[in-house]
Amino acid sequence: MLNGTEAGVLSSYVIFRGASGAEYSYMPLGRAPLLKGRSGNYVVARRDEQNWTIVGAGETGDLGVAPWPTPTGEEVVLIRFNVSRAAREAELADLTDTLGPQAERRRQAAG
Repeated sequence: MLNGTEAGVLSSYVIFRGASGAEYSYMPLGRAPLLKGRSGNYVVARRDEQNWTIVGAGETGDLGVAPWPTPTGEEVVLIRFNVSRAAREAELADLTDTLGPQAERRRQAAG
């Protein structure tokens, strides 16, 4: 589900639903405030006419030093701040449980 695009530019948050039914709100990486020292989750996603599809996901203890995947074509990197390591890991598992085997999953050792 998308909450706001203008002329093809992602201008707001994207909400993804996990396998549990929980919803997670992600912001475009380019709109994020200072990332160094902030932990969270990230997804690489692609949009078709009406839906967003996660093609890769990860979590890290420091978004400021995360080795970002390189999006291709219509893909974008979106992030969500999440302090607790347990919460990050649970969210990543919930989101990736809905993905096919071709999706990339990353867990960073930091934090």
